[in-house]
Amino acid sequence: MSALSVSRPSRRSVLTAGVAVPLLAGLGVPAAFAAPGQPSATAAPPLLPAPQRYRPGGPGLPITAARRIALVSEQADDLRSDAELLARDLRLAGALDHRLEVVATTRPCRTDIVLEVADLPEVPHPEGYVLSAEGGIRISAPSSAGVFWGTRTLVQLLRSGRRPGGVVVDWPELDERSLMLDIGRKYFSPDWIKALIGEMSYLKMNTLQLHISEGLGFGIESETHPEIVSPQHLTKAEVRDILRFARAHHVRVHPDVDTPGHLDHILSFHPEHQLVLADGTRHAGYLDISRADGRALVHEIVGEMCELFEGGGFHIGGDEYFPAPWQGSGPDVISDASAPQLVEYARQVTGRPEATALDAYEIYLDEVADLVRAHGYTARMWNDDIHPGEGVSRIDPRTQADVWIRWNTSKPTAVDYAEAGHALINSNGDYLYFILTSEGLGQGPYKNPRGIYERWTPRTFMGAAGSAGDFELPESVPLLGSHLSVWCDSPGSMTQDEVATHLQEWLQVFAQQVWGSPRPVGTLDELRARVIPAVGTAPA
Repeated sequence: MSALSVSRPSRRSVLTAGVAVPLLAGLGVPAAFAAPGQPSATAAPPLLPAPQRYRPGGPGLPITAARRIALVSEQADDLRSDAELLARDLRLAGALDHRLEVVATTRPCRTDIVLEVADLPEVPHPEGYVLSAEGGIRISAPSSAGVFWGTRTLVQLLRSGRRPGGVVVDWPELDERSLMLDIGRKYFSPDWIKALIGEMSYLKMNTLQLHISEGLGFGIESETHPEIVSPQHLTKAEVRDILRFARAHHVRVHPDVDTPGHLDHILSFHPEHQLVLADGTRHAGYLDISRADGRALVHEIVGEMCELFEGGGFHIGGDEYFPAPWQGSGPDVISDASAPQLVEYARQVTGRPEATALDAYEIYLDEVADLVRAHGYTARMWNDDIHPGEGVSRIDPRTQADVWIRWNTSKPTAVDYAEAGHALINSNGDYLYFILTSEGLGQGPYKNPRGIYERWTPRTFMGAAGSAGDFELPESVPLLGSHLSVWCDSPGSMTQDEVATHLQEWLQVFAQQVWGSPRPVGTLDELRARVIPAVGTAPA
């Protein structure tokens, strides 16, 4: 992204060829491969993310003889766009000076680059692949996504200037490898976002979460509520074009509308739905969730975004509605005493006299989650005000928990959310928060590429806020994925091109960690010296 030429202060900010398939049999034996990073002649070539397994051999990639990309699968039609993109990228990468013909055939030539979907017992994940350069170039995978990731490895190999032979057997450890982009507060052009998607896919990241709504704006055209749309925004036609581009790069795009907090911008047009406490304190960014008409406003906005996007996940927000521990319990913060209308609403819905404001909040989130599920999405929420086992209501376990915070050791851990049935996403705010502040890029001891590469793993959740400790998720607990977050608290502090330049290395180290393969080198300095220059950036 560094070559890209198109050009909250909140509590978040305080967290500081013809190789026959039978040849592949037996390649699952780890002893047959060099572990990436081993200082030996058999070490894997520089790749990001590094491959899980590499076996050297052969004279090297016979790329200059290639004239065709041969699709040998029954799913040849599904692979055609991947093959065409590969042909383009090989030329952009300087590996070829001629066009490659894309053909579907059952009899590939020895000089063909072969793409196929096939059962591969040595690959334990559907997005895994085998890239063989022994006698020719063949990429095999259990799915078209796996084939595509194999083509990204091929492009990286050729961009590095090396032509190693042998076999790569590779797969991700996590199903979701994601980036969240705050377009609610900062405008990013469609070309910039597509360049970002291209770079993500080059690094085998497969999900982009667009944070559409924030306290300073709403970043996508709305026909149901045009009054809430920021002056600079993405049109629906531009979003559809981004979705088409992302689909071609095997990147899912998930919408994100954050409620019932962080609504300053939307509620400035609908102040009647702002939460007013018993002492008269008006919270400009908080929805009064006890009001049916206020909930209807949110449903209209969320429903419209559901219809625009293409399914998958939908982030319904939910963060920072109740006070953080350090904000106290005075009459100006939300509690049972200060917001009796929330308590009354919860008791009416549940029929339970012991229901609380926290129950009202969970009832609200369940209602929004039901809405997005009715549109075919999987609901996802922030974790900070979710307390499994407390209160009379219970968040539907189908709603995924996006775990960014643990204020202190009295709060639930990631294990608690998993035991309550929620699939886990790790978005650790002490490491994975790229924040635009008034001073530039937000700082923290580990909130940087070095912290991510040298300390953090996908199972490193926050133990206590402010880099006060880590919580390691046991290997026995399932983990769906992880995301890096770009927050634009001070949107004017960087141009979009400056964001691209700074974000590049964050993406590279994050992609390595979430792929889950052995790190190619031990330190960030070594990565900068030996791997990143060879890998380069996505062809554009």
